[in-house]
Amino acid sequence: MKVIIIGAGGVGYVAAATISGMHDVLVIENEAEVADVVKNRLNVSVLHEDGTNPDKLRTAISVHQPDVLISTLGRDDSNLFICMLAKKFKPDMVTVASVTDPDYALDEELGKQSGVDIIISPELITAEKMYRLCTLENALDYDTLPVFNASMAIMEIHSASDLIGKIVMKSISLDDATIFAVYRSGTLHFQIDTMEIHPGDKLCIMGTDAAISKLNADIGVQVTARDIVILGGSIVGIHLARLLSDDDKKRYVRLIDKDYDHCRELSKILNGIVVVNGDFTDPELQSSENIFKSDCLVSVADQDDTNLLMCMTAQKYNSPKIVSRYLKKEYMDIFMFTGLETIVGMDRTVSNEISKCVMSSDKVLLRMRNPDEQFFLHVVTKQSKLMDRYYGDLVLPNGVRILAINRNGSIIYPKMDTKFEDSDHVMVFTNFTRDKDLAKVFGRNAIFEV
Repeated sequence: MKVIIIGAGGVGYVAAATISGMHDVLVIENEAEVADVVKNRLNVSVLHEDGTNPDKLRTAISVHQPDVLISTLGRDDSNLFICMLAKKFKPDMVTVASVTDPDYALDEELGKQSGVDIIISPELITAEKMYRLCTLENALDYDTLPVFNASMAIMEIHSASDLIGKIVMKSISLDDATIFAVYRSGTLHFQIDTMEIHPGDKLCIMGTDAAISKLNADIGVQVTARDIVILGGSIVGIHLARLLSDDDKKRYVRLIDKDYDHCRELSKILNGIVVVNGDFTDPELQSSENIFKSDCLVSVADQDDTNLLMCMTAQKYNSPKIVSRYLKKEYMDIFMFTGLETIVGMDRTVSNEISKCVMSSDKVLLRMRNPDEQFFLHVVTKQSKLMDRYYGDLVLPNGVRILAINRNGSIIYPKMDTKFEDSDHVMVFTNFTRDKDLAKVFGRNAIFEV
């Protein structure tokens, strides 16, 4: 597949890095220094030009003949304009626009009529993930798997949980979900059905949101998330506040920002949210607002070092739950090193969204924090080793787990007597990195390079 990416800033660079190993990518970047960095670091073609220039854009499309065009400039209106213009030059091309302002997140029908096939908003997606992490008290991670109308979460077993000492297979019974792996002391375990649950275990679940909520309750909620503090009036913070105020739960939600005029505007548009004007890095405000005694502290400032500082301070005061975002990939390791695991990264959010936009159903659908841990779809055909076999008869190597089957739109979480049929779309989780290893399980040519 041929792809053109307009802009090589944060979103554009991650998009190019995500798909460059599988697709023919041309990056158009107006700044010479940024263009040189992309050219030296990634396996892509780079054109140092202004992607908003109609003549330059027409020429690039004519020469490269892309199947997909992704516009990731800093201005939302520019991204929408580029997609609309590109569609006129090559109508059969898929256009993707990255936006930050929710007002630009057009509904799907209106977007397509305007020439924009797909609109992605990393900020809004980040806020939605953080909403789930706030309201699922035991969750460390959360992602959506739209192909299966399901979600994925990682739930931590705290020391007071009633599940401790029980066997995974016997203690957790879910018809619309599956526990597919367990992290223990940094090691990922796949053969888990007979594992005894220990304190600190992290259970990986795929299923409906209702099933994930049930597991959260089964683990046991030590502190219910009723008092939530949001640090920063960024786009992520605003959207998160709206999500928390719009659901049917009774909560006390505060948003703190030091820009007075911005706070005045937020107080007008955020119903049911207490907007506090002040510098949340100031110890005096921290004390007067008791922010570290809240049930959940969420740091969404636009600076990674500020988020890290606030989270580490919250750790010192033993805040029950701390959620943060980070913008630069390098900060993920720093957060994890300090023991802060409930984090949402711009790099992974963009990578997974771009994968959903441009990769076909036999490619990687979603990656976890470790790039080698990934979800992909396998379509059962006559050449597949799964064809006409029962799930209970499969001998899967450690490192591969079959999670669910999409059969004509119906989602099946396989049991021992589940038989694989022609055209089944099978969701697989693996940390195998070579296609030949996967081919041993699913058949030759059944798995493409991931």
